[in-house]
Amino acid sequence: MNYPFWEVPFLGSSSVIAIIAIFHVMISQFAVGGGLWLPMAERKALREGRADWMEQLKKHSRFFLLVTGVFGTVSGVGIWFAIGLTQPEATSTLIHNFVFGWAIEWVFFLVELTTIAVYYYTWDRIPAKLHLTVGWVYAVSSICTLVIINGILTFMLTPGDTWLSVAGTGHEASKFWNAFFNPTYWPSLMMR
Repeated sequence: MNYPFWEVPFLGSSSVIAIIAIFHVMISQFAVGGGLWLPMAERKALREGRADWMEQLKKHSRFFLLVTGVFGTVSGVGIWFAIGLTQPEATSTLIHNFVFGWAIEWVFFLVELTTIAVYYYTWDRIPAKLHLTVGWVYAVSSICTLVIINGILTFMLTPGDTWLSVAGTGHEASKFWNAFFNPTYWPSLMMR
């Protein structure tokens, strides 16, 4: 073993990852579902002239900003910290195999964080149509984040025979798409 061993008494290091990951996944589902719900509800409120809905949506967008922007980000960093200590070689494989996938996911996540902040802070400050467009950008970026992270997460469960045939040879990156669209990619994406 090339790395130090991290032991968490009584709980175990894998349980620490599981606890953080469950919390993070719950938040990410809020981001994707809420990302779609916010602009859909705003569009309906605008069409029907429902000022009461608009007030509620303003409050609800603050909730999404705090949940996804603060708790989602912190728990995501927590997962990286925990997996880096618990399984450094597996973490290294994920980073090396999916470096461009991670980069794309982080760009979409940055767009997601930026647009939810813009969405919340621009209520009644920009034209309603532009505000709704910002909401749709948030929705699309949160879905794109899910689509990309799903390929990486399902790879950890089922890397697939094609990738496994080159594992350890230094040619793993040449099988990026096989690893990304692994046997459980589509079923998992549909479930999410």
